[in-house]
Amino acid sequence: MVKIIVDTREPAIIPLLLLKLGIDVERQPVTPGDYILASDCAVERKTIQDFFNSLYSGRLFEQTERLRASYAKPILVIEGDVKEELLSRQNPRAFWGALLKLQMGYNLPTINTHDPLETADLLVTLAKQLQTRSKEEHIHPKHKPKLLTEKEMQIYAVCSLPGVGENLAVRLLKHFGSVRRVYSASKTELTKVEGIGEVKAEQITRLLDKPFTEDKNEQNIFNKSTFALDR
Repeated sequence: MVKIIVDTREPAIIPLLLLKLGIDVERQPVTPGDYILASDCAVERKTIQDFFNSLYSGRLFEQTERLRASYAKPILVIEGDVKEELLSRQNPRAFWGALLKLQMGYNLPTINTHDPLETADLLVTLAKQLQTRSKEEHIHPKHKPKLLTEKEMQIYAVCSLPGVGENLAVRLLKHFGSVRRVYSASKTELTKVEGIGEVKAEQITRLLDKPFTEDKNEQNIFNKSTFALDR
């Protein structure tokens, strides 16, 4: 069976789609990359918004260098409607400039997918090709972690909350001033932040308030038998 290792920080929708498509999915912390398809191939997935955020913050090329240093066959997937995103940007040429630098300067193959389903289809197709050719029994991820700044650790801590991406995490931190204040905010306080409605505020506070219980017999959430999804 074809196997893909998925970083634990990736959204659940893509691993679920991979399971539905017959892929053996293993979730573990991965860096660099988000999806390890073979011992020499890693895929970094970015939404179009994430791409711009990492470009402007300076993280894009640092991530690219670590990816290329670790894997012989690195790939970048940009997920989302590029045309629509560029229409809302004041400087769309920044995107084209970055794309050209990645492909021509770093020799990094870059592919655009429209949504998570297209991303999953791409990952499955590539993983099958690579693993059929190599016939390796085990995938060995390369670990080259980045030393995070305190600011980045604050953002990642808030990103662990349900439905919170990097942009929303930054807005929450700006609004409340610290990670502790974000975590202690009430539902009413959370809804005052742009991007958080009643439902998301309820999901966040419910998770933070839920008592932890350990069940040794509980199955892993990504076990195939847990899901009965129809395409």
